[in-house]
Amino acid sequence: METRKAPLSIRIIYWSTNLVLGLLSLVFVAFIAFNILLYTDIIGNDIQLHIQLPGKLDLNETGVLNLTDQEVQVELVEISGKLHFINTPTTITKKIAPVIMVVILIIGYLTYTFRTFIKNVKNGNVFTLTNIALLKRIAYGLVGYWLFYIIYMSLMFRWITQNLEFESIRISSEFSTESWALVIALLLWVLAHIFKTGLELKEETELTI
Repeated sequence: METRKAPLSIRIIYWSTNLVLGLLSLVFVAFIAFNILLYTDIIGNDIQLHIQLPGKLDLNETGVLNLTDQEVQVELVEISGKLHFINTPTTITKKIAPVIMVVILIIGYLTYTFRTFIKNVKNGNVFTLTNIALLKRIAYGLVGYWLFYIIYMSLMFRWITQNLEFESIRISSEFSTESWALVIALLLWVLAHIFKTGLELKEETELTI
């Protein structure tokens, strides 16, 4: 029996996922080495740490937008950005490093699970219980990432806003909730039920024949 070759798009996604998973593995190993150096105090207070601000900056800066035939007065009222800890103390780095480690682990788990799913699809195994379980695992992983992100950003927002001082800038009480993760998780959950329905229909057809 001749084996059907997987579509080019599926093969590209599969090999791209392999590449991403390999890079994530290298990053994870490098970050383990970084944590060892950090917690053994080999690394000093000269790290230049950048983190995403847990909120947006409220500004009141005016400017001019030069168009072809006119100038428009504009005002910058809200922006997002990163916070640079100049010569970051190890006390701060040791708090942020475990968070980055958890994020890498979650992304690695999601990538590995997705790779397994794509591999099954590439091999022609689409409507299977294994694929249904994999889709649900990815959905659960995305929800877990979302919950972790919300908790982290809430804690960071409270910590930074209570201690950060600027003369003319204020951090608003809003920060991104990464709602896209919940949307994708919901779509994958629906897709898992579609796969389950397809599998049941296939089994009914085989029993009828």
